Amino acid sequence: MIDARDFQTTVPQRFTSDDDWFEVLIISDYLFAISEPRHYEHTVIYLLLGSNRAILIDTGCGIGNLRRVVEQLTTLPVTVVNTHTHLDHLGSNHQFSEILMFDHPRSRNISSEGAPQEVLVWELLRKELVTPPWPHGFRHEEAALPPFKVSRWLKQDDVLEIGDIHLRVLYTPGEAPDHICLLDQTHRILFSGDILLNGPVWSHLDGGDVSELQKSYELLMRHYDEFDVLMPGHNAPCQHKGLLPIALAASEEVLSGKAQPQAGVDLWGRHYNKYEFGRISILSK
Repeated sequence: MIDARDFQTTVPQRFTSDDDWFEVLIISDYLFAISEPRHYEHTVIYLLLGSNRAILIDTGCGIGNLRRVVEQLTTLPVTVVNTHTHLDHLGSNHQFSEILMFDHPRSRNISSEGAPQEVLVWELLRKELVTPPWPHGFRHEEAALPPFKVSRWLKQDDVLEIGDIHLRVLYTPGEAPDHICLLDQTHRILFSGDILLNGPVWSHLDGGDVSELQKSYELLMRHYDEFDVLMPGHNAPCQHKGLLPIALAASEEVLSGKAQPQAGVDLWGRHYNKYEFGRISILSK
């Protein structure tokens, strides 16, 4: 088990992969954090090992060979679970055959249609977003997200029983309308995707909504005694669960009009109001 008292002061061991695009941290003997530190998004992918199968939570930006890295970490068959359909979380889905997604029109659409190459370039592969070099053998001008088959469509409160791992699906819109968190009931970990992290929550994106975000935080608070550690989808893994009540209070301040925003524009030209609350901030339309 991860000791919630010690994880903030413990430096995880690094695993050296032959694909230097990814940084791999060994969180425990059953959990790896695979991050993309040279991308502006700094996505974090999690590989959770069970007794007879592994679960890969998200697949990142589609840069580098994620499947090869995963195969260096485990020989178990792998099931992918996507937290939502933003492209930086499913870029390498086509490298895997067993994929689970929340049942939502956006998920249905992208699994059947994929994403055009020009969309991938604009959202993920522009020079402003990537610190060179590109990983060996990767040709960004040929990058694509083809359609992929979904093996199972998930619903709110589904419990995935994969070997000895039990993951509960919690529907948590606000940053994305199809966003889910995954509560690992076996190891008392909340895989929190993009709504609980050390940094900004991007509710200014298409489909984002701070009122929905607040409801999602309230839902997670009802499970507060069931987890000890947060594993976010961006920036730094292993965040203390105490970030959740801070985020809930922050969303309430934004909605009440008490918080003072700072206007800005992101790298994609989208305007936002930014509300700062220490370790976490909220961006709204």
